[in-house]
Amino acid sequence: MASLRDTVKDYQEELRDGIAWVAFWKTGRSWNAEYFHLEMSDYIYPEDRSRMEEIKQADPAAVVVNGYYSGYLGEDMNLDELTAGVRRHYENGYSNIGEFIEAHDDRLPPELIEEARAAAHAAGLPFSEKAYRDGEEPDPYIFDGSMSMEDYELMHRMIENERSERMAEIKTGYSTYDHDRLDPADSMRIERKLYFEQDKADISGLIALSMEQLREIREESAAAEQTIYEDLKQRATAWEAQAGQTLAVDKAIEYVRTPEVKHTANQWEAAENDRHIISNRVYQMRYHIYENTRYDREKGQSVPYAWTLSWNVYTNSPDGYNQAKIAGQEKKFADRAAMEKYLNGRIKAYQHLFTEISPPIPKEYAYHFKINGQLLPGYTIEGEEREQPTTEQAAPAPTEPPQNIGQRNEPEQFAILIDSRSRFETGEPGGVWLSMPTTKEQLHEAMRTVGITADNPQDFFINGYSDNENRHIALPYDMVCAADIDSLNLLAARIAQLDPAELPKLNAALQQKQGFENIGQIIDFTYNVDYFVHISGVNTSRDLGDYYLNKSGMVQMPEEWKNGVDLAAFGKNAAEQEQGSFTPYGYLVKSGDEWERHFEGRELPEEYRIMSYPKPEQSEQDKIFMDAAATEQTAPATAIEPQKPRPVIPIVLTSEKPAEKMKEITDRLEQGITELFDSERYKEYLKVMSRFHNYSFNNTLLIAMQKPDASLVAGFTAWKNNFQRNVIKGEKGIKIIAPSPFKVKQQTEKIDPHTRKPVMGKDGKPAMEEKEVTIPAYKVVSVFDVSQTEGKELPDIAVDELTGDVERYKDFFTALEKTSPVPIGFEKIIGGAHGYYHLEDKRIAIDEGMSELQTLKTAIHEIAHAKLHDIDLNAPKDEQQPRVDRRTREVEAESVAYTVCQHYGLDTSDYSFGYVAGWSSGRELAELKGSLETIRSTAAEIINSIDAHIAQIQKEQDKEQAAPAQEQPEQEVLQDKDTFSIYQINGGDETRDLRFEPYDRLTATGHRVDPKNYALIYSAELTPGTSLEDIYTRFNIDHPKDFKGHSLSVSDVVVLHQNGQDTAHYVDSFGYKDVPEFFKTQEKALIPDNLETGETIKTPRGTFYVTAMSREQMEAAGYGFHHQSDDGKYLIMGNGTRAFAVAAEQPEKANPLKHIEDTIEQNDNNFDGIINNTPQTPTVDALEQKAKAGEVISLVDLAEAIKTDRENGRGKKAAAKEKPSIRAQLKADKERAGKKKPTKQKSQDLERS
Repeated sequence: MASLRDTVKDYQEELRDGIAWVAFWKTGRSWNAEYFHLEMSDYIYPEDRSRMEEIKQADPAAVVVNGYYSGYLGEDMNLDELTAGVRRHYENGYSNIGEFIEAHDDRLPPELIEEARAAAHAAGLPFSEKAYRDGEEPDPYIFDGSMSMEDYELMHRMIENERSERMAEIKTGYSTYDHDRLDPADSMRIERKLYFEQDKADISGLIALSMEQLREIREESAAAEQTIYEDLKQRATAWEAQAGQTLAVDKAIEYVRTPEVKHTANQWEAAENDRHIISNRVYQMRYHIYENTRYDREKGQSVPYAWTLSWNVYTNSPDGYNQAKIAGQEKKFADRAAMEKYLNGRIKAYQHLFTEISPPIPKEYAYHFKINGQLLPGYTIEGEEREQPTTEQAAPAPTEPPQNIGQRNEPEQFAILIDSRSRFETGEPGGVWLSMPTTKEQLHEAMRTVGITADNPQDFFINGYSDNENRHIALPYDMVCAADIDSLNLLAARIAQLDPAELPKLNAALQQKQGFENIGQIIDFTYNVDYFVHISGVNTSRDLGDYYLNKSGMVQMPEEWKNGVDLAAFGKNAAEQEQGSFTPYGYLVKSGDEWERHFEGRELPEEYRIMSYPKPEQSEQDKIFMDAAATEQTAPATAIEPQKPRPVIPIVLTSEKPAEKMKEITDRLEQGITELFDSERYKEYLKVMSRFHNYSFNNTLLIAMQKPDASLVAGFTAWKNNFQRNVIKGEKGIKIIAPSPFKVKQQTEKIDPHTRKPVMGKDGKPAMEEKEVTIPAYKVVSVFDVSQTEGKELPDIAVDELTGDVERYKDFFTALEKTSPVPIGFEKIIGGAHGYYHLEDKRIAIDEGMSELQTLKTAIHEIAHAKLHDIDLNAPKDEQQPRVDRRTREVEAESVAYTVCQHYGLDTSDYSFGYVAGWSSGRELAELKGSLETIRSTAAEIINSIDAHIAQIQKEQDKEQAAPAQEQPEQEVLQDKDTFSIYQINGGDETRDLRFEPYDRLTATGHRVDPKNYALIYSAELTPGTSLEDIYTRFNIDHPKDFKGHSLSVSDVVVLHQNGQDTAHYVDSFGYKDVPEFFKTQEKALIPDNLETGETIKTPRGTFYVTAMSREQMEAAGYGFHHQSDDGKYLIMGNGTRAFAVAAEQPEKANPLKHIEDTIEQNDNNFDGIINNTPQTPTVDALEQKAKAGEVISLVDLAEAIKTDRENGRGKKAAAKEKPSIRAQLKADKERAGKKKPTKQKSQDLERS
């Protein structure tokens, strides 16, 4: 309720200055006010008069006052004085609103108006009640109600008569060309074109008139045209009604002539192109099997190596082009039996659809069986019993069902089918149609309907798309199903804002050949509507030619010439010149405007981000427990409750056999990868990775899919025996993949234990022996998180969090400096970037003056770039490692940084991964999996390195703080102990193609097991009786706490030191492969192409180039013996894809090492030392450098070197010598760099964070 003082306060300026008249009135006990202005002649505007009449009716005592003209008001008054003045006017009836209206109303009195009307009619003239002021003229063609209809018609008759009298004196000459066209029940066009013919015309009477007279005549004639035009429009309205009747008849004819759908009567039949189909009047299911083959040289024919199965379930409505997809998938199988079993399972899952010839139609598919709103004869809809229309009785108008979620009704813009993957894969019908745009509440309601909650988010997917029949939107079906909810919500909201006339342009843009790549681009179209020019009704080259020539007005030529133009050729040439596109929705061409990017690949506005999962409904027992907990709460309100562990979302496996279970879980992993790239789900996966960074990629993803908040997992027995904890009854296991190795006997080449070369038999071939080897197979096992167990307390194994002004910042940054493969420096960076990695200078730069937290985040991001995305710019282009695209580089580096920061508790709230959905779209599964494995291994490598360096720093600090009472004795080296060591491939692009490669495939591509590509991850004592199989099992299931690598996998190397000898074993796809070359001095691999002699050798099997390499060198390069030339002088050696000829006999006195040295001396001088220098006892420093470089060192050599250093007194001196810190080295480098000549301006490829 507003008081008078408050109301006057809002209008005090108008009252003081007198710039307006203010009306005050009361409604009940509340005061109101409104200001008005008068015309220059001091009259009320007509619209203001109507408003004042309304105020007067609401409160007859209302007043209208003005500070300049009204008493008791003035420009020097304060608010209280003005309020008193208004109140005085109101209470005493001064300036009453009725009096004000009468004083300022310019309307004539009624009696005077009637007198004037009678006089005008007596004179035969029309009469208008409106009073026109000076300079104001009436518009005879606007009916404003001031005239009666009789007077209005009389005025126009007089105008027409006057015009006719004037025009009668004029001889006009013209001809017309009409474009009239009638398409019954569709369109009508009346179009006339006039052409002046000077030979027939006589305008002499007109040119004698003045310009003013001509303009007046012209206006009158044009107005008469307008009248005729308005009459034609009224006639056109009558045509619309008649055409509507014709259209209804056409639609009825269309319904009646719709043919009966063809089907197979629920029997499987073979169709063309090796396809199979079963169908009835409502459903159809199809499948197609494609054999993937490759040529087998031994068999001389193509043999299958995989089978691709494609199956789909659709509706089978008479409209063959408008079927709804119910289910379907395309899968590739390496085993035909597995494929057939899977296919039989799919057929069985949907066989319930093929038990009747005409089963009831689910409501969500009913519109596919309707023609023009009427259900076709012989069909029924689930839950409805409707009579079909007959010729005797017309069908009643269809009534629209209520707009409930789940029914396929007309959506506001379009609708999507929300479905559950678990239900879908088991063949359970269902799905819920959700109209877009929508709200979070409606989305949650749809999810709950199909059984999706926060407990099973992995089941959610979009399984269909539908639009409004009256507002058709041709969105690509697959793109909609692959999009995220938030983007679709924004898209629907933006489409709702489009003018209906712009929808055909959108549809045309969606259907053009070079269409949109993702939903973000379609959203951006709504901001760039003018980017295209759209011509509706133009679908072919001929249509375009006709439009440009006859309708656009762009081509000026005599009419008789146009008949000779080839419209199709003209239109085709025009489309090619302007690069236009023909679509079913018309012709589309770019307008020349710039495309403005708004949301593609960017974060969406908060109001459209609704994607989340509803909470699962609590059972009555849970509710009682929660209520009891709430009443017993005694902690202060500000206390933070620990987050309740999330339940396991188990992966349900239907197979019984272990091999089939592995196949099932592998398929779910592939599905999990494709679903991973939702922003929040991806961030959740990275959090799991930060806690399980030493687990394999597959197991990390499996844990993230089933229990994202897991922190420590172990098997049922391991919890009981190793940790004295028991799994809580009723808890569900987390399924992961674990090794299940077994032993087999195989025939292998006999190896000489001294030379490490094959022992040759009498026949000149390698001798064979039977060995027992371990085959590293895998199986699916269940593990449990610590939150699912109870019992003995565990020691605190959590990482200390680094928050705020980061604790131990100096130590942590020092560890980062030691982890970084390149120097780190600080500088002022212009442009807003926090840091960058310089490819040319091989250094990392970080912006000065940032917080400690931001500095650490930036350093980790750039270290990831340095490790993953470095290339040698000085190397020839053809030798440079391929580099991933910039978007992939940023995704990988940012993901690594997030994982490392999450592991150490650094604040990660500012990290956003909204762009990963756009990045992952369209990429192959293998590429996505490769990037995820790269992220995982690099994050693990950085975390392990930081841990090791921080531990070393802490150890040194503890040593400095403790007062040394005496010199610590040197640690004794256990020379007589057997040990084992684990080596794993270094991270980075240069080793990307070597990771997880089987030995045969590795060597076939010319690679070898090179120790320079490996890092020593772990060493420990080899206890008696421990086999390679035991090591494999232990480092896959029960890692030691100090083990920092990933689970033992293909491409890892295990080195055994037993009885004073070292043996290297490569983890292969099947068992282990002995790799004595792991200990050999590394030579640069020779390439046969580079050493070709120019000669060729011809054998019955082909012509081969001769290379100067020896047989041993070819074998080292991955080539094997194939056959020998007829004269026996040359050996033909191949690697499966290429083959070369080498001399069968080498010169007697040729030194192979010398030959290699001569070949590559310009690249590497290592061989001088091998040939010319005698062996020397290595020093401790030399052995330390070898170990840091990743080379294997013998513990015996280390013990001997320590003993020698003690005897020579080198140990203490070496210990006393202090190595300069990383920062000191960087500072010195920077000073030296400052003295160099100014560098030339170069284009820099910088990785900026």
